Amino acid sequence: MPQSKGELEAAAASAYVKFQREQQGRGPTEVRAHLLGDLLLIRSSGIFTPTESHLSATDEGRRLIKSARVELRSIVHSDFESDLETLFSAKIMRSYYDVAVEAGEQVEVYVFAENVEKGLTKRAGG
Repeated sequence: MPQSKGELEAAAASAYVKFQREQQGRGPTEVRAHLLGDLLLIRSSGIFTPTESHLSATDEGRRLIKSARVELRSIVHSDFESDLETLFSAKIMRSYYDVAVEAGEQVEVYVFAENVEKGLTKRAGG
């Protein structure tokens, strides 16, 4: 089980890629996870499937991509939140999501019920 902040961030990023592969058929090409107090920020790029890449060439296609991704996330977000709760040993109160279709990037923010980062300091003896 990861113990340091960096190990937890890396584990969260890996879990995110795995979850995206299961949901989208492919994972993002780059993922960064940052733990900040009671927040976990996950930023990913290179997120489009081949079909979405073609659709992103038009305004209507970009609207379709954003709509589909927002809808899919609203359906499956609790599954990934459960994975994060297990990894961080903390309850998630809520989460937020946005996708910048023009940049091929998405951001997710998870709000824990407690300051997880501070808890890591206590466990490490600091």
